[in-house]
Amino acid sequence: MAILKLMQINRPLRILAILLVLGCAVPAAASSSEQVVVEVGEAQEDCELPSGPFDIAYEEAAVAADIAECRRPVIGSYRIEIGKRFDFASYLSPFSYSGTNVALSGFWTKVMPRHPESMAMTFDGRANFGNLLNPAGTAREIDLHAQFRWGLEWQRRFAGQWLVSVGGNAGVYGGMVYLPRNGNNPAAAQFAIGIGAQAYASKLVRIGRLPLLISDRLALPLAGAFFCQQYGESYYEIYLGNRKGLAHFGWPGNRFGIDNLLMVTFDFGTTAMELGYRFSFQNEQANRLTTRFTSHSLVIGVIPGSIGVKAGKRNEITPLF
Repeated sequence: MAILKLMQINRPLRILAILLVLGCAVPAAASSSEQVVVEVGEAQEDCELPSGPFDIAYEEAAVAADIAECRRPVIGSYRIEIGKRFDFASYLSPFSYSGTNVALSGFWTKVMPRHPESMAMTFDGRANFGNLLNPAGTAREIDLHAQFRWGLEWQRRFAGQWLVSVGGNAGVYGGMVYLPRNGNNPAAAQFAIGIGAQAYASKLVRIGRLPLLISDRLALPLAGAFFCQQYGESYYEIYLGNRKGLAHFGWPGNRFGIDNLLMVTFDFGTTAMELGYRFSFQNEQANRLTTRFTSHSLVIGVIPGSIGVKAGKRNEITPLF
C-alpha cells in the first residue's frame, strides 16, 4: 500500500522516497552478510578437517622408509696396518727380499634392502707399501700394491650370539715390485682380476661392562685372469709387439691366495676401535716364473658411530654381529 501511495506523489518526491528505502535496506543486508561470514569463519576455526587418505599413506610410507634406513646402517672401518713382508719375484732376482710393510685399508658393509635378515654386501680396499732388503742387506726392493673387492654374503645367526656368513666376491689387484739395481728389467708388474669366495664369523662377548666383538674374515681367489711376462722378456719387447703369453687363466693351481683378518672390536658407544692381525699370502706361477708375497701385519682401526653394542641398540640385521 505504501508503494501505491508513492506512485500517486509527484516525480521528485517519489525518487526521494525510493532512495530512503534503499538506504535503509543496504546496511541491513551488509550487516547480515558480515554475520554469516563471521559465523562460517568461527565454524572453520572450531572444527579441523581430517587429512585425506593420500596424505596419511604418504606419511606412513615416509616413516617406514626412515625406519628401514635406520635399520640398515652403513658400517665403515678405516685402518692402518704395519708389519713384516716377504717377497720373492724370480723375474727380478733369485733371492727372497724381506722388510717392513705398511698399508692403509678400509672396509664397508650394509645389509641388503630386500633380504635384510640374511643378505649383506661388502666392499674393501687396501694399498700396500713395502720397503725390503735382500738377505745380505745390499740391495733394496720397493713393493707397491693395491686391491679392491666387492662381495655379497649370506648370513645366519645361531644361539650364543654367533654370526656366520659365506659368499662370493669380485675384485681387481694391481701393483709392481721395483728393484733399482737391475738394469734391463728393474720392475715386475702385477695385475689380476677375478672372482673369489669369502667367509665371516663373529661372536659378541663382554668383559665386565665392556662389549667385545671377536671376528674373523677370510677371502680366497678362485678364478680369473692375471698378467705375467715371459722369462727374461723386457717391457721394451712387449712395447714392440711381443705380447704372446702375457694373459693367463688363474685358478688355485697357478694362482693361490689367502687373506685372513682376525679382529677384536671394542665398542665405546659413539666410536668403536679395532685391534687385529692380518695374514696375507699370494703365489703366482706362469711362464717358468714364480711370484710370491707373504705378509704379517698388526691392524688398528676405527669405526665412526660405533656398531651399536654399547648403547644397547642390538639390531638383528646388523651385518657384523
